[in-house]
Amino acid sequence: MKKQLCTILSVLVLVCGCSWMPSLSDMNPFAEEPGEKTVPGQLGVNPYLWQAALSKLSFMPLQSADSKGGVIVTDWAAMDNAPSERFKVTVHILSRDLRADCLKVTVFKRVYRDGKWVGATPDKRLSGEIENAILTQAQILFRRDLAGRRE
Repeated sequence: MKKQLCTILSVLVLVCGCSWMPSLSDMNPFAEEPGEKTVPGQLGVNPYLWQAALSKLSFMPLQSADSKGGVIVTDWAAMDNAPSERFKVTVHILSRDLRADCLKVTVFKRVYRDGKWVGATPDKRLSGEIENAILTQAQILFRRDLAGRRE
């Protein structure tokens, strides 16, 4: 009897008593702030990192780009000096902040062996070099924009 009563009370609290509980969106740390409005076409990530990443990867064909989620994926591309190797790059922009820890670059590599493309391990420094190039370009874009606002 006690078990049934507890079950009934629990169901009643969940169904009827939700008005006193905070809403789920109030507990979501990723929810928009009350005064924050989402503008159609607005980037969900840092615009300087986004533009810099697109600029630095412009020599590779673009497979997909999600400006709200901050993900850029290139298609496989061979470099002119190494036609038997091809690379694919994925960029994740993790925040609206302009910081190094808000950017993650992953590089994939394939080599042509025995008539087919097989996965290979890229140089570990390559993703770091791409991250640095994107961060440097983002800083340049930010400073240029800041200087333009002062004039």
